[in-house]
Amino acid sequence: MDQQYFYLTTEDGVEMKCKVLFTFDTDDHSYCIYTIIDEDGNESEEISAVRYELDENLEMTNFQELETEEEWDMVEEVYNTLVDTFSEEERDAFIATDEEGNEIECKVIYRFTLDEFGKKYVVYTTDETEPIENLYVASYVDSEDGEIQEIFPVESDEEWKKIEETVEFLNQ
Repeated sequence: MDQQYFYLTTEDGVEMKCKVLFTFDTDDHSYCIYTIIDEDGNESEEISAVRYELDENLEMTNFQELETEEEWDMVEEVYNTLVDTFSEEERDAFIATDEEGNEIECKVIYRFTLDEFGKKYVVYTTDETEPIENLYVASYVDSEDGEIQEIFPVESDEEWKKIEETVEFLNQ
């Protein structure tokens, strides 16, 4: 089986070809976000998700529908984070001012939104030579054209925990 595609059978017994958009794992399950491919090979604009397991050949199998509203919310949040992260319209750098008033160029690694906190976040680095070694996270406000206008520190442990979960999904 081509890992980019898989097949689902509807309750009516109709087999649908599905294209994998993204897969990710949580502590409990593996998830696949996908779209349906029609008979002409065109992708549907509708996006959906299923749980899956890997067989001994490391192919997706045992597809299961999502069971709870919390599961759907989590999948939607991951999907929205991906869309935000890979949006072509977003800028890849911004200027921050440190405590002494010095301007520092920051390279954007990821952008995402956490709806439960009502904030947008940016993962960034100030070190161009070793960006993975020196990562920072802040909430931010953007301007009308999508540029990062102002950054703010993360305020709570609960916020940090959710940020870490989101970033972990993106790194898989």
